[in-house]
Amino acid sequence: MGSRLLRRGVAALAIGSLGLGMTHLTSRPSSAAPVPQPTVAGVNAAAMDARDQDVSRDAARGIAPQALAQARSQALAQTAAELAAGRKSEALETRTEALDTNAEQINEQSKLLNDRSNFLMPTAGKFGSGFGMRLHPILHYYRMHNGQDIGGACGQPIWAAQSGTVIKVATGGYNGGSGHNVRIDGGTVGGVELETAYLHMDTIAVKVGQRVHKGELLGTVGNTGISTACHLHFSVYVNGKAVDPAPYLKNAG
Repeated sequence: MGSRLLRRGVAALAIGSLGLGMTHLTSRPSSAAPVPQPTVAGVNAAAMDARDQDVSRDAARGIAPQALAQARSQALAQTAAELAAGRKSEALETRTEALDTNAEQINEQSKLLNDRSNFLMPTAGKFGSGFGMRLHPILHYYRMHNGQDIGGACGQPIWAAQSGTVIKVATGGYNGGSGHNVRIDGGTVGGVELETAYLHMDTIAVKVGQRVHKGELLGTVGNTGISTACHLHFSVYVNGKAVDPAPYLKNAG
């Protein structure tokens, strides 16, 4: 009986020792368990750092688009300025070319006006009846046509084909079939005395004795005298004799 009680006591003591050892083992922290983090005024410091980093990244994301937009705006402004400068340069170049062309045309016209060996086209229009014998369209018989007809609309300008002095201004209608007409003495040109005449005019802008220059307005195209339609009859006289005007008008400007 006594020995049985002794064995039970030893067993209980052994179990108690074993339980104490297990309790000690289970209370030790495992290496896989999270390590408690320090706190500052009750707030997790690591969480604060992470949040600050997120805020910094958010701030960076907020600034970057602004900087990009500013840089793009500056680039666009520079491009616009370059394009504007390019357009100005192109416009200037075009204008310069136009002015150069105009200057060349002016020089050519100046040479033409100063060159007494060449005529100026007295009015605009196509050539009609030429110099020589023809069946007159109104009188219906053959007679000498001593000039070159130049078709044109009534009222369009007539210019002096050569410089000279006005020696005849005839108005009042018929005038031997020539209608209103003007005659200019061009003086000595190429060793001959040269005169030009302008017939069937509507209005006359010069008077006898007036000095006119090549290209100066003499009057306007008309249909006066013996004429079937508005046109200019242009005559050239060499040493007082009517000659064919066509060679003089061949290179007329």
